Amino acid sequence: MIIAVSGTPGTGKTSVSQELGKILGWKVISLNDFARDRKCISGYDNKRKCDIVDIEKLKKEIRNVKEKNFIIESHYAHEMDADVFIILRTKPAELRKRGVGKGWKKEKTEENVLAEIMDVCLTEAMEQGKKVYEIDTTGRKPKEVAREIASLLDLA
Repeated sequence: MIIAVSGTPGTGKTSVSQELGKILGWKVISLNDFARDRKCISGYDNKRKCDIVDIEKLKKEIRNVKEKNFIIESHYAHEMDADVFIILRTKPAELRKRGVGKGWKKEKTEENVLAEIMDVCLTEAMEQGKKVYEIDTTGRKPKEVAREIASLLDLA
């Protein structure tokens, strides 16, 4: 089973995925690192100061992962081929605080808050036609959220 943990930047994907991986004993793949390692970068976005990922090439590389059960995490994990999609959500006010806490520029923080308000990751995940679960991380610890996911998927 492949579990995709996605959501707007700042919702807790990395922390929650790491905790979920510990609970399940599964490998966790950070798609950003995986994309760089597997040469799935097609360019660089100077405005956003980030790599541009070749999604189709990355999908092919994910299919080559040897493990039967693993977790993928990224703000674009919902664009991968997975069995279930977990979309982490955070109330905009808290997301804004998290962005400031991470040292993001105001423009990046507001872009992410707007994406959260507009349900961008959720809408795109639902287009996959597979199981999609939304989980609110507002005011919650990653371990608590990970336990909820494991229970929800009947894997705990």
